[in-house]
Order: sequence, then structure tokens, then C-alpha cells
Amino acid sequence: MTAPTKARSRAKKAPYLAQIDPRDLLAHPRNLRTQLGDLAELRDSIAASGVLQALTVVPEDDGHRIVAGHRRAAAAAEALEAGEWPEGQPHTVPCLVRPDMVGMAPAQIVAMLVENDQRVDLTESERAAGYAQLELFGLDVAEIARRTGRAQKHVQSALKLTKLGEAATAAADAGKLSLEDIAELEEFEDDPTVMEKILKDVGNSWGIKHKVQEERRKRQVKEAIAAVNAELEAAGVKLVKKPKEWPYNCQMARVDQLETADGEKIDPEAVKALDGYAAVIEERWDSAGAFIVCLDPEAHGYKRTGHTYYKSPAEVAAKEAADKAREELAARLKESGAVRRRFLVEKYGSAKGAKALLVEATRFAVVWPDFLQYRLDREFIKDLAGGELTDGVTAGQDRLNRLLVARMVGAQEHNVEQVADGRWVAHKDLIVLWLTRLEEDGYELSDAEAALRARLVAEEEKRKLAEAEEEAERLAYEAEEAEQDGEERAVVDVHLPEHDVEPESDAEPVDPDPCAEIDLDAGEPAAEGDE
Repeated sequence: MTAPTKARSRAKKAPYLAQIDPRDLLAHPRNLRTQLGDLAELRDSIAASGVLQALTVVPEDDGHRIVAGHRRAAAAAEALEAGEWPEGQPHTVPCLVRPDMVGMAPAQIVAMLVENDQRVDLTESERAAGYAQLELFGLDVAEIARRTGRAQKHVQSALKLTKLGEAATAAADAGKLSLEDIAELEEFEDDPTVMEKILKDVGNSWGIKHKVQEERRKRQVKEAIAAVNAELEAAGVKLVKKPKEWPYNCQMARVDQLETADGEKIDPEAVKALDGYAAVIEERWDSAGAFIVCLDPEAHGYKRTGHTYYKSPAEVAAKEAADKAREELAARLKESGAVRRRFLVEKYGSAKGAKALLVEATRFAVVWPDFLQYRLDREFIKDLAGGELTDGVTAGQDRLNRLLVARMVGAQEHNVEQVADGRWVAHKDLIVLWLTRLEEDGYELSDAEAALRARLVAEEEKRKLAEAEEEAERLAYEAEEAEQDGEERAVVDVHLPEHDVEPESDAEPVDPDPCAEIDLDAGEPAAEGDE
């Protein structure tokens, strides 16, 4: 059932239908549709059947201005010019003339919005531009929504779109920007660079949501950094940037990773505004913070407690000097080694001389056979033993003795050479004994050899001292543990009141061992002859 209609009398400003040549119609200066689009299909339809839906126009001066129907008017004009008009029909299009809209721009714009939305949809930017025009005529969001039949939230978001720039309107027209996204993008309207970054290369609304979230996080971090910066400047704290090789190989260090020469911690708050100290602002995921650094810890006499590869200029110089001294010592030891070998050949390179080291060489063969497996200098062995080690296959006792001593001497010398070259060896402790033994047999140590022996003795003493300290700590800990255990197990002698003391009994005490009288050997088989 339809609602009844009321007949309206024809008034001076009442709408009426008229047939007008489409080429005489005037385009509206506030037309919302900025692009008419492809008119080919519409023109073919008009060429076949004419214009069936009336255009909306307003009388203006001696003509008529289009309010709704710009595409139909343009397509009809093209069809007429091309001679494609339906045969027998007048060269006009039906128009609904609206005298009541003359001089009423807001009403004309509303008509454009409604009429176009009922046909081919306006783009988001075109619709937003229409709402913006209505707003300029004094219509608020609620009134625009009422007149266009749209939700207020829709109108509000569309109006925001007009403030977001070309990148946003293009994304909205392409369907990549939803009304919800428009509301979120408003917070970035003051930063066109960020807006462009958000809208660049996105496939749909979800891509924009991800980028908005990321840019929001960055803005939050940026604001946090500014707040920390302002707080530090107000406190008179110097600000510095992180060095390139921070934190493991640079001069400055965090104050909370330093301690004084006495092993005391340093309070960052107490030193942050002093000369030689500064703050480094650190960006975190969604916030920012700062830590206090000492620009030159070594100059303050501090020790670094954090992991670091940094060496102060003094340490670098000391290391370079130590490396140079070590290289020089290695060169001098090599020269000394040549002299020492001559002594070894003269002293032990005969059957008689070898006897002086025979017991020692035999002991090595029995107790430390692996030591004799060191890589040996064949020429040196030949000088000592008068032949190859392989001669031992057929050698007699004297020759075997010389070969065994030569092998031991060669291993000792190889051991010395490895340490002199700065290489690690398993039997470094034998070098001191070896050089001392040679000295006892008449060899005079060079300054380099004496320095090597002194260094090895000092290292060994240091190692033993460290072991002794560790052992002392272990014994002290065990004694403390034993003392604590003793206190826990101590029995307290409690004196009970007289009425709590058990009365003495005249009965004989019960034997605490009921098996005391049992013959424990009763179950064993009797030994032969004991029956």
C-alpha cells in the first residue's frame, strides 16, 4: 500500500519539464564530477533510444545551467554532432527545470551529490569536495548528512580527506583508503613527508594501517627523545652521540660499567653534570632513555667492568712496546740457539758425552714418551748422534744410547724454540730445568736466554701463587661450611622440671641388642676337621 500523494498547484517556482537542445545547456561551475570519463557506451545508448532520464537544470539568464546530468548532456551533444541521433526524434533532451533552485547554491550541490550517487558513484575526492562546498555555505556536518542521506561519520571523514593532500585523495579514489584510515591519517596532516611515505606503494587499507602504526611509533619515540633531551639540558648535562664503534671499542664508557681503583661503584646522578661526563640518549622500541658516560675513564683512574676491546693510548703504546720487545727477544733467542746447539754437539755429541744425559733420556722415554715425539731437526740429530734415528733398527747398545740422548736433546731444543717464537707448548715448565742443566754442565746463558728463563720462573711463581690463593679460598669455604653444619647439629642439654623426669625402675634394663647372644657363625658350614 503506497502513501497518498497530495496534488500541488502550479506555482511560479514549481519545477516543470522541458525539451532543450543539449548543445545549449551550460555546465555548472561547481560540478562535482571533475572527469566525465568514457562516454562511448552512453553515447551509443542515446543514439539507439535517446535520453530517457531527465536532466536537472536551473534557469539562468536566457539559458539553462545543468545541476545533474553533465555526462548525459555531453554524450547527447556528441551523438548529435556525429549524426547518430534516433530517427524521427527531436534534437532535444528532457530536462526537469528547477526555478526553485535559482540562487540556491547549497541546494544545487546537494542535488548533484544525491543524483550522482544514485547513478555512477562519485569518487571519494569528488564527494568530499562537494561536502566541503556545502560547509562553506554554512551547513554543518549534521545538516549535510541529513540532506544527502549519509551518516555523519561518513561526512566527517570525507571532510577530513580534503585536508590531507593529493596523495591521500588519490589513494581514497583508488579504493586504498577507508574512512577509518582517513580518521587515523589526520594526525599526520602536519607532515606531508610522512603522509606520502604512508600512502606510497600500498596495496589496500591494511597496508596503510601497518604504516600508520609504524609512523605513530616513530613519532612517539621522537617525542620521547625530545622530552629526555629537554630534561637533560635543564639539568645542565652535556649531550653526546654514540661513537661509531660503541660500545666495545671506544674511549668513553657507561658510568654504571666503571669502578674506582678501589673497586667502588660510581653514582651516575652525582657526576652527570660534571666536566668529563655526558649523557647519551638511547632510542628504544617505543620510548627513549638516557645513560651517563665518562668521556675518558682512564684519565679519571677508573677501571672498566663491562666487556670491551678498547685500549687507551698508554695501553696501546705499552702493547706495541711489549710486542717489539718480544720480537727482539725472539730474534736474539734465535741467535743464541745457534750457539747453544754448537755447545750441545760438542758436549753430548759423542758416545762418552752422551753418557752424561743417558739416565735423563731413559727417564723421559719411560715417564714422558710423548715428549720425545716432538718434530725433530734431522740435521741436528745427525750432528749429535752421528747418524739417523732409523739407524737404531740395527744399532748396538752404545749407538742406541747416543740415538736416545740425541732424541731427548732434539725434543728439548724444539720445546725452547716454540716458546721463543711465542707459541703455546705443553711442556713449557721443562725449559727452565733444561737451561739450568746446561748451565751446570758449563754452558753460559746469553742475556736473551737468561731473560727467557727469568720470565718463565716469574710466570710459574705467579701461577703457583694463584693456585695457593684459590686453594686457601676453598679451604676457608669448606671450614665455614663445616662450622655451620656443626652448629646445626649441636645438641642442647635441656634440664626438664622434676615432675617431667621419668621415675627410675628396679626392673632389669632390656638388652638393646636382642641378637647379642646369637651365634653369628651358626649358619656357616663347618670347616673341614672342625666337626
